[in-house]
Amino acid sequence: MRKFLSATALVLLATLSRADPVPLIDTHAHFQTIPYKDLEASHKAALANMDRMNIARSLLMPSPFATLTPQWFYDIEDLQFAVKANPGRFALLGGSSLNIMIHGTAPSAVTDEVRAKFRKRALEIVAAGAVGFGEISALHVSIPAMGPKHAYEDAPPDHPLLLLLADIAAENGIPIDLHCDLVPEDMPLPEALRPNLLNPRQLQANLPALKRLLSYNHKTRIVWSHVGLEPVPTRQPELVRQMLQAHPNLFMSFRLNRGLPRPSAALDPDGRLKPVWIDLIREFPDRFMLGSDAFYGRNGIVRGSSEEGMRNLRGLIEQLPPELQSKVASENAIRLYRLAPLAN
Repeated sequence: MRKFLSATALVLLATLSRADPVPLIDTHAHFQTIPYKDLEASHKAALANMDRMNIARSLLMPSPFATLTPQWFYDIEDLQFAVKANPGRFALLGGSSLNIMIHGTAPSAVTDEVRAKFRKRALEIVAAGAVGFGEISALHVSIPAMGPKHAYEDAPPDHPLLLLLADIAAENGIPIDLHCDLVPEDMPLPEALRPNLLNPRQLQANLPALKRLLSYNHKTRIVWSHVGLEPVPTRQPELVRQMLQAHPNLFMSFRLNRGLPRPSAALDPDGRLKPVWIDLIREFPDRFMLGSDAFYGRNGIVRGSSEEGMRNLRGLIEQLPPELQSKVASENAIRLYRLAPLAN
């Protein structure tokens, strides 16, 4: 028997013993549709996990599909049943159809006709009740743990259609959830990603283009997802600080499947929140949220986040100073996505 427990396990035990643990809003969750699509089963699994982990509300969104494969593709219209059945537990983002258009259209091929088609679809998503556009991808590397066919996608963050989406998002007062694996400068593909042959051996810098997207329309609020644990370990604390200082319209959501010693990981290997990340949250208390990246299937979470990852989100909150806990747990998400307050 182990003679000690990780910091996160101890936090979870302490949390479970409390009468009223801090409720969470998960701003980044999916229904898994590969190799089968059973959205109702995913819905039931999501509710069961949310009840068990005291997640008061989840923001559901389609994966950032880059191609239309009918047997597993879905967008916001396919998720509306979950909100109708449980209006207080779910809210929706949409945009997998937009992501296909972004990745299927070269920047030089964006004509007025393409723009009109893109805008029409974006406004349909807004009309369908979207609280945001997502998950939209710029660079999305293929991760070996997700299987050899896990998507590799690469579009410049300042792609003309992404800039158009920024304008549409600002016009309608809703954010964009952006997946952008960060490449500050041209660099070799990290060794851990080389088993998946969809990835190129050399990654091209995308930080300048990301800065152009963030500066393009200051009314556009962008949630840069998956901070705290990423396959390209470049979003380190000092860079996060610089980006948040330079771009008041930038927000981030934590994904914390596990802890690692590398600086870009928010948790250490024992599940402790690193002091530098606590300092960042204290410096920017209104800019961080939780986003598990859980994929719900028939049997619960089937990929993306893990059981440990879900516990780690709770652990992060419980390790924050009391005055920051509710902000990161739910209040920032309620304000940013214009959600109804949580029921008492």
